Amino acid sequence: MKLWTIRHTKPYNPLDLCYGHMDFDVSDTFSEEATSAIQAFLNAKARPQRLFSSPLTRCLKLAQIASTTLNLPIETREELKEIHFGTWEGVRLDKVPPEEMKSWKENLRGYQFPQGESFYHVDKRVESLLNQLEEDGEYLWITHAGVIASLQHFGCGLPDSDFVEGAFSYAMVTLFNFNKNEDGCYRGSFKKIHDGIQMKPLKI
Repeated sequence: MKLWTIRHTKPYNPLDLCYGHMDFDVSDTFSEEATSAIQAFLNAKARPQRLFSSPLTRCLKLAQIASTTLNLPIETREELKEIHFGTWEGVRLDKVPPEEMKSWKENLRGYQFPQGESFYHVDKRVESLLNQLEEDGEYLWITHAGVIASLQHFGCGLPDSDFVEGAFSYAMVTLFNFNKNEDGCYRGSFKKIHDGIQMKPLKI
């Protein structure tokens, strides 16, 4: 399987709030970011048969451009949403209760945000969608950093100690190559194709 992922473009977040399920719009750099990402995707000889997108606005706007360019319908999937940060949604990281921040620092991927998910929950829902796809197919997902990192972790063996969720650029294009192993699970490798705008380092 060839699976292409494109992270959404830079969201409009002037207050620098923590966001996962929050439905932010895109920033004023959207057109430039989207054009560069789609062009890099096409230059890499991508030929997806199906186009999937997170239902959140910052992904759907990019998916609409991809849909027109590729002449493919958009299939929105809840599994492709960003992690749900629970009570941290809409809060600046420097305003998060110190004891909660401490717990997260001690277990970056395993910590379950209050009333939300952990990154292990994201792994499970992402893998559930991946397992529904044909091994000989080629697909495009327009999605979020947490989802792309999840593929790298459970699908490509990236250790939990490499917390890449906070390091990706906006509009990053990645190619994953997956095959089913003896247990019937998709496993493989990835290659970054394109970088967009680098996000600010997480202050944790």
